[in-house]
Amino acid sequence: MAEQSKASENLWLLDGLEDFCHYSSMLIKQNRRTLAILSKDLDALLYGTPDFVDAISAFSRSSRHTHIQILIKDTRPAIESGHLLIRLAQKLTAKILVRKMTVEPNNKDMAFILGDTDKLLYKNNDAAYRGFFNNNAARELKPLREEFNYLWQYAEPEPEFQLLYI
Repeated sequence: MAEQSKASENLWLLDGLEDFCHYSSMLIKQNRRTLAILSKDLDALLYGTPDFVDAISAFSRSSRHTHIQILIKDTRPAIESGHLLIRLAQKLTAKILVRKMTVEPNNKDMAFILGDTDKLLYKNNDAAYRGFFNNNAARELKPLREEFNYLWQYAEPEPEFQLLYI
């Protein structure tokens, strides 16, 4: 169960899949313009649920200015499972961009969602559901955004995610 930090009223310590599902949806609903997701394999239990995909869909359609970037290290699980978020990205190609990382992040275990310039959901280890959510994290978000942009610059589109229209 999520616990509010004593250090800040905007910081919630997360422990478990349920916490991450709840606060990822909350982050998306509070968001206005940009969303960036970095994940090792786009964990289907978190990012592939109908609730998460519906929230992403609603966010992407909420304004012509919304923009979603998704970076994945290992795309094989998403390809093999027919990941719901990838299916949505295939339909909304102008709003949701997905790329495969070719450069390792500084912390190979982390995963995160960056919302606009101040919202952060952070997993300490992509294989475990422990981390935090902060909806006033501009200072913490800035270096993560810079690293994300660097990784994005060298990432490549995943050919398996592309739809062929004939």
